[in-house]
Amino acid sequence: MDLEKRALKVLEGNKKEGYSPNLQRSYFYIAPDPIHHHQWFWDSCFHIIVMSQFRPEWAWRELASLLSVQQADGFIPHLIFWKWRILDFLPFFWWWKRERHPRIKFITAEIQPPVIGLALEAIHQADHKTADLFPILLKVEQYFNYLKKKRDPDRDGLISIITPMESGMDFAPQFDIPLDVIDHSPRRLKQKINRMLEVYHRLEWKLEEIFPLAIFDFEDVGFNTIHALSLEALGRIWKGVDAKKARGYEEEYQRVRDTIIEKMWDEEDGIFYGCYHREGKEIPVRIKTISSLLPITLDLPKRYVTRLIDHITDEEEFWLPYPIPSVAKNEKAFGPLTNTRRIWRGTTWINTNWFIAKGLLRHGEIELYQRLKRKTLDLIERFGFCEFYDPFDGHPGRAERNFSWSTLAVIL
Repeated sequence: MDLEKRALKVLEGNKKEGYSPNLQRSYFYIAPDPIHHHQWFWDSCFHIIVMSQFRPEWAWRELASLLSVQQADGFIPHLIFWKWRILDFLPFFWWWKRERHPRIKFITAEIQPPVIGLALEAIHQADHKTADLFPILLKVEQYFNYLKKKRDPDRDGLISIITPMESGMDFAPQFDIPLDVIDHSPRRLKQKINRMLEVYHRLEWKLEEIFPLAIFDFEDVGFNTIHALSLEALGRIWKGVDAKKARGYEEEYQRVRDTIIEKMWDEEDGIFYGCYHREGKEIPVRIKTISSLLPITLDLPKRYVTRLIDHITDEEEFWLPYPIPSVAKNEKAFGPLTNTRRIWRGTTWINTNWFIAKGLLRHGEIELYQRLKRKTLDLIERFGFCEFYDPFDGHPGRAERNFSWSTLAVIL
């Protein structure tokens, strides 16, 4: 069976469709895998990007399900519980109760990386006729207005996340430091996150009370790079609808890109670092992770690209037998912990490889792009579409199998 057919089989196997007694409406989406039954925001966006190439009608339907739970202020949750399972009532799965939206118990109160602009562009390019674009654009615009108004407390153009889960990279070690986990213990990090969620739950997730506490106010490189990429994509879409709106998105993209360079670039290390807010200060977290590399997807000046590629190709950092690990090999926090569920501590992921591949193509680094593509496809050939992989031997360990967003490999 060729790769595309295998990818479609995974997506079809994870398809969820029906009527939700919880939210009293019909739904259609691709679950992350057979175990993770519910609809995750950035997972859905990746699924939409892949399906736009093979099943555009499915892509539009998944986007419609995602947008159907949008709130009046533009907020879209990171997780939607369309239908309960018996498993969801077992104590092991009660984690979501602390993250649940204070008014709507079938969605969470968190966000995830805003890949939605890229997803909308992918299906719009593939299929102009299936959906009425204008109302969808307005809903997506409302979401980005929410991010701008509610998630940028210092008004610098960068979005702040208030939990590590909002980055999409739950246990990534750049989040150890603001939570005072200086020994880089993922077990202690989880404990700190759980205590933080208890505080947020008591506050009913009110941002006006959460941000002043500064328990976790983090400007993440990866999240903000994806934010910039979606703004850029929306500018391209709006060109065919409203030239003035298009210019506005282009200007906003440029502002976010320039602020990423200005605030997050470390000249000495030649890489980007996120920062957290504490007692009126912005404190950079100098840990090299995959998030540090994602700005290569932006239209950066050549000198930044050159230095990022130096890190990508360094065999003591990111160019391991199966690149690109989520943490540099020479970092103390490097795991990779594939035999645990403490994720993003050094494992290799297909979705981040997809981003880096796009960046290499953007900057004309064709030979390195081809090398990364071959390594990534070799993982799929050997082990299938898994959640993550060991960067040394490729083995997926305790990763979920038949993982939907790893089908991005077919459009590398």
